Amino acid sequence: MAKSLSMSPLTVTESPSTDASTETIFDEGQRYFDALVEAIKRARTAVYLEVYIFDEDAVGQRVCRALIDAVQRGVIVRVVMDAVGSFGSISSVSDQLENGGVSVRVFHPLPWQLRLYPKSIKRGNYLNKSLYFLRKINRRDHRKLCVIDHQLMFTGSFNLSASHLAEYLGGGGWRDLGIQIEGPRAVVAASQFDAVWDRQELSITGRHYAPIFSNLTSWARHRKNLAFENLITEANHRIWITSAYFAPSARVIRALKQAVAKEVDVRIIVPARSDIHLFPFLTATYYEDLLGAGIKVYEYLPSVLHTKCLIADDHCVIGSTNFNHRSFLHDLELDIVLTRAETLTRVEHIFRTDISNSRHLDEGASNSSSKNWLLKLLSRTLRYWM
Repeated sequence: MAKSLSMSPLTVTESPSTDASTETIFDEGQRYFDALVEAIKRARTAVYLEVYIFDEDAVGQRVCRALIDAVQRGVIVRVVMDAVGSFGSISSVSDQLENGGVSVRVFHPLPWQLRLYPKSIKRGNYLNKSLYFLRKINRRDHRKLCVIDHQLMFTGSFNLSASHLAEYLGGGGWRDLGIQIEGPRAVVAASQFDAVWDRQELSITGRHYAPIFSNLTSWARHRKNLAFENLITEANHRIWITSAYFAPSARVIRALKQAVAKEVDVRIIVPARSDIHLFPFLTATYYEDLLGAGIKVYEYLPSVLHTKCLIADDHCVIGSTNFNHRSFLHDLELDIVLTRAETLTRVEHIFRTDISNSRHLDEGASNSSSKNWLLKLLSRTLRYWM
């Protein structure tokens, strides 16, 4: 089992309830979706699902059918979908679910998506909602969470999309990471879902974050961001990061450089290609600075890399958070601290496998993106919205 993790101002410690949990890691979309659907089929009381992208494809339809079947068995089923992440499918998928008896709420419809206003989590009349959605247009629900019967939870970075399936299965072959946890942490995750569903301000103490990180309030966001930074600053042996969208703050860059100065092994895996085509160019603007400081940077080659993972010494956090401004400043995120040694070993193996499938950049590998001052200025300006 992983050691206790002290992260001022948060303190995450082991407890008997945490020790009783089981953890299963998934790095293949098919296995993750198989486990998720089978768990929904076994649900007896409640299924809570919160997701950024809910596509109307083979994966999305499979999950839709399982959710509707659960309702017909008398299970309470609630779904929260993000209006931007699920932009192309949200009307049809939400209608399909509601017609099947599923309760659906939409997180922050775009101001002109009037048809979605009745489904939004925001209360009030149309004028109040439109003004609120305009003001909050850049705040998205990026979390990926499913809680079943308050006993089992799934989270990580898998959306409900065939993009995460292997190419031979007709998918996009995206590289991702998810986790299934059975035990008391599912109760905490359910309360996190309830806070979004009911649009409540969670009034929770630090102990409730052990070992779940979320950022539903400004206070929680500050503490979560500081916890991530402290994981880096307090590391003595290694910092291994996999980030689908890597455009960190100056504070994180400074912490990584200080870690290298302490002879900590700092490695970062980023995508060679991305679903957001501009992002590799933005990430590349950091290469010169990172490589010059002695930080090892790798570009993942086989497919789109969508994983979000941080390993610092013997601690590991996986979930929806990227090392970018969207995750740290804008979006709702959810991450899990691993508590079992065998799970950490599995994630270490996955990280090494991804390294072996990546291109190691040397100091001379900084491409023109990191040296073109105009492109660098444009990318760094856009990073606050990416």
